[in-house]
Amino acid sequence: AESWCVTKVKVIRFSYLWTVNNFSCVRGEIGETLKSSTFSAPNSDMKWCLRVNPRGLDDESKDYLSLYLLLVSCNKSECRAKFRFSILNNKGEERKAMESQRAYRFVQGKDW
Repeated sequence: AESWCVTKVKVIRFSYLWTVNNFSCVRGEIGETLKSSTFSAPNSDMKWCLRVNPRGLDDESKDYLSLYLLLVSCNKSECRAKFRFSILNNKGEERKAMESQRAYRFVQGKDW
């Protein structure tokens, strides 16, 4: 006898826009962090936030902007997510973008 099964993986698609007013005036120290409000997808128990280091995280990245996605809380020990970051200018035009090529593993309280 043949046997088989189908497993359905729940996929939630949503977007979040974080505006940092006067971002060009931010002249913090290397490693200084700005953090977004907590957000979640509709009908989801997962809570996320964004973290940015405008002058990089350390000396190696001091000439770059460092941007992270943080899983704040979830009812599971971990979850997987694909994501796309876009940097928009003050006219709302996309200037830079980065998209994950696969689903990354997130653990509560840790960022990617």
